[in-house]
Amino acid sequence: MMDVFKNSHKPFDLLPDEMVVNTLSFIDADTLLDCRLVCKRWRELIDAYVFQEKASRENEFVNNGRGYYSFSQVESSSIRKLELPWYVFYVICKYDPFNRNLVKNHCGQNEYKHWERYDHSLWIIEQTPQGSPLLPDDPDFDGHTSCFVSSFRLCSKSQRIIFKNYGLNDTVMKTLQPEISVSEWYNSRFDCGCKYVLRATVFDGNGELIEQHNYNDVLPQWGDNIWTKASHSFKNQSNASYLILYHSGVDTQFWAGHYGTKISGSVVKILLPIKFKCAAEA
Repeated sequence: MMDVFKNSHKPFDLLPDEMVVNTLSFIDADTLLDCRLVCKRWRELIDAYVFQEKASRENEFVNNGRGYYSFSQVESSSIRKLELPWYVFYVICKYDPFNRNLVKNHCGQNEYKHWERYDHSLWIIEQTPQGSPLLPDDPDFDGHTSCFVSSFRLCSKSQRIIFKNYGLNDTVMKTLQPEISVSEWYNSRFDCGCKYVLRATVFDGNGELIEQHNYNDVLPQWGDNIWTKASHSFKNQSNASYLILYHSGVDTQFWAGHYGTKISGSVVKILLPIKFKCAAEA
């Protein structure tokens, strides 16, 4: 054995693959990118095993033990069986972008931060909805109770969600061709009707429109006064670079004050496609 070590310039190469994979899986995601450049063996092991081993082990601890959002549709024991390129596991370890809400300040819990308002003085935020039921008990609200409220003049605002800010670059999007899920909740006061508009638009990296979804509704005065969820899914988005979420509201009685559309629980999610390795490979 001593002769072997004397003749070897790289003693680490004597370790079996399993030990190398386990050791490297404790390294942070960005450093692992550099480790891929060390030698051919390391690159092959990192690409084939290390990132998925790292993601599988860390899933028990991230998000206060709830696991990665990206794996919320997968059993922990099945993470190693996922048929995903190494760089997707890297993106998950660093950004955890899939199956989570990418809309910031989705219920008005942080005033108007992250939203671009086109009529700054017209919106208000109610900490709890006035003249309508409380927000439904739904994960879309993440425990928040507040909502945006429009007035007697048309109120509108939007938020741009840039996918590469979450590690979802062109390579990842082209490889996965994921589904993009968009949804939002709206309601009116019991005594005042309102109009609601939702527009979600997907663009490519050159700013060219790929697909747009338009939704609108008119809630009558003295109507059902229930929270309604508008939703849409963009399928097979291989060229998507960013999405603009736009909504607007106005009351139909033209009453002075804020008696118009109530909006909350805005959600945009990139869904992780689930495909498992063949049994012989697992």
